[in-house]
Amino acid sequence: MTLIQEPGKKVPLRYDALVESAARSAAALAEYGVGHGDRVVLCLPTGPQFMTAFFGAQLLGAMPTAIAVPIRFGGAAGFEGQLKDLVEYLRPAAIVTTTAVIEAFPNLADTNLVDGDVLYARAGASDAPMHPLRLPDTDDLALIQCTSGSTGTPKGVMISHANLAANCEQFVGALGWTQADTTVSWAPLYHDMGLITGLLCPVYSGGSTVLMPPTRFLRAPGEWLRYISEYRGAFAAAPNFAYGYVTARVRDEELEDVDLSSWRVALCGAEPIQPGTAQRFTERFARWGLPPHAFTPAYGMAEASLAITTTRQDGPLVFDSIDRQTAVADALVVDADPQSADAMQIVDCGEPVVGAEVRIVDGEGRELAENRIGHVQFRSPSRTVGYFNLPEATAAAIDAPDWWKTGDVGYLRDGGLRITGRAKDLVIIRGANYLPSDFEQAAETVPGVRLGAVIAVGYRDDQSESEELHLIVETELDSEQHDALRQSIAAAVSSRTGVRAAGIHLVPKRSIPKTTSGKLQRSKARELFVEGWSPTGPDARTRRPPGGQQPQFS
Repeated sequence: MTLIQEPGKKVPLRYDALVESAARSAAALAEYGVGHGDRVVLCLPTGPQFMTAFFGAQLLGAMPTAIAVPIRFGGAAGFEGQLKDLVEYLRPAAIVTTTAVIEAFPNLADTNLVDGDVLYARAGASDAPMHPLRLPDTDDLALIQCTSGSTGTPKGVMISHANLAANCEQFVGALGWTQADTTVSWAPLYHDMGLITGLLCPVYSGGSTVLMPPTRFLRAPGEWLRYISEYRGAFAAAPNFAYGYVTARVRDEELEDVDLSSWRVALCGAEPIQPGTAQRFTERFARWGLPPHAFTPAYGMAEASLAITTTRQDGPLVFDSIDRQTAVADALVVDADPQSADAMQIVDCGEPVVGAEVRIVDGEGRELAENRIGHVQFRSPSRTVGYFNLPEATAAAIDAPDWWKTGDVGYLRDGGLRITGRAKDLVIIRGANYLPSDFEQAAETVPGVRLGAVIAVGYRDDQSESEELHLIVETELDSEQHDALRQSIAAAVSSRTGVRAAGIHLVPKRSIPKTTSGKLQRSKARELFVEGWSPTGPDARTRRPPGGQQPQFS
């Protein structure tokens, strides 16, 4: 394992040394009163402090829950409240965090605040006591993964050691992960994708992993590609936005001597996958040796530990061009000319991993045949045992006997799963269900619109009988160009979907709220920019969040 916190600052960490450090960390945590069955919140950046605290908590039989460190404290007014809510919910025995967080929020919570640097120093002291190693029972909880909150209040997903081991085995088998393979990851360790693909699968397979902080990726995305080249990385996972980000932001001169031919699996998931993003990424980096079939769509969620489906690595990207009107009116998949204005492009996310099953059901829970759009459900040995201390939410998510309701909408074709959207995100206009991604992709074709920074939401005020379409769009154009931009967006959306937008809300760069994993937060965006809007009011032709602050992209 190699941890690169910034260029030139590398920390090598052997797995055997990590076991010893984790055992010392466990002994230290026990002195803070942490015991078997307790929760431990980790608010730490990617680094050795996180590793020793995470595995130390597990060696104690405690359940680590990782959360993001605030990027800058000046704009983190909501962080203290969010953490207090999390503490009230999880009731952790300790919070392991940075000195800066402890100093910034001395009255953060009524629980033990443990300095991660102090704990790490203790873990590295050869004369410090070590907690005895103990193999967990399969039903013991390995961790609690807080959902990203893209559609509501985060919930603590309980993942047992049996769940985690099953999903690592499923993922390693599906992707051909071996001990000889190296993973290079910037994805945050407080997100299921980063934690499992960047850390736990490599540990499970015995392979090497190279980890860099997500903040470094956002500042200098070319470093990710350089590390893949330097360490001959075979695996790297990221959401759709990240592949678009490196394609647009990395300059050719940054890639001198870079060789991406070792990159066998460029895994993509965690948010809707756009065919255009995949194609631009593959074409852009082909000259640096990126294999033509490296881009690998997958589908998963925290409630499955992570992976549910994945595509094969020996074929091209597969996506369907389907008729929009038939999909909207009849929930039926009918192929359409890809060049047609009525075509929607939906990516194949692959077949279920071994041991997992996927089905599509209608609103009454009846199973649907292939090419019928409905609610996605799955079952798997990696499936969560439920949400921590939320029995009603757990019961509501299970369709007897053991199918889990994902909240996503999609269809099956030739055994592969296609995701068309989130059930809660559908825009329902006069009884027809529209996919927000269709509106968003249309808006992104307009020059001046920032890619990956458009949100489509439905909104109905008290005087309306149906929802209306509102688009929230980030732009860096000057204000005198906004009227023309708004007209162009309206025309593009109407031409492609046949729906006229009731409101187009232009906002500055980085105004749209996102989760810590980069997912668009539609409900929060609707609250910030749309609710309270009226066609005769000031709207905010160019809107800013309350107080003029711009939410930070993290």
